[in-house]
Amino acid sequence: MKKVKILVDILMTIVFILLMCNQVTEAFAHEILGISVTVLFIIHQILNRNFYKNLFKGKYNKVKIAYTIVDILLLVMMIIMFISSFMVSQYLFIDLDIGSNSTGRLLHVLSTYSIFMLAGIHLGLHYNQIIKLKKEGRIILNVFLTLFGLIFGISGFIRRDFIQKITLQDLYPLYSDDNAIIFFVDYIGVFILFMMIGFLILKLLTLKKNMKEDAK
Repeated sequence: MKKVKILVDILMTIVFILLMCNQVTEAFAHEILGISVTVLFIIHQILNRNFYKNLFKGKYNKVKIAYTIVDILLLVMMIIMFISSFMVSQYLFIDLDIGSNSTGRLLHVLSTYSIFMLAGIHLGLHYNQIIKLKKEGRIILNVFLTLFGLIFGISGFIRRDFIQKITLQDLYPLYSDDNAIIFFVDYIGVFILFMMIGFLILKLLTLKKNMKEDAK
């Protein structure tokens, strides 16, 4: 079951990166990918249904609070993205005529960019559960991911106008002459940047606990 959860998370990440690269994909393909990520998210929720069962059970330490806040924000934004997808659809759901296109675009941009960053933080918070390597291998991977996130993530964050999108200053795709590979590297970099931010948050939240364990 755990391997299935990890596989679903990986597939969702890949599909969402492709969705973010809507400048290099056709609108129809974008909508198909949108349906795919929605289905994967529903599967993810079913596989992680214990999260909802235990939502009001047990003690809430700092790590559990962080998990809960990020997961609930992700759920809310996914619902907003799902609804706004109908509103801005150009092919599959165009006949539904739900709400205004301008409102739909505003909600769609806000939700998708928020989800992209939150999903990275989410995986970062679960980093220790996903990455099972010996100490040496983990250190090498951590250094690689950190450098990749800093180098390509920060430049991608700036180049792809994340601040303008998340603050709703620009609701339309930024078209450029960059080829598909550059788009993918930028968005992968941004995702890894936020994943490592999530991992850093995890390390800071568990710092006191680790210090106590080391002192024993």
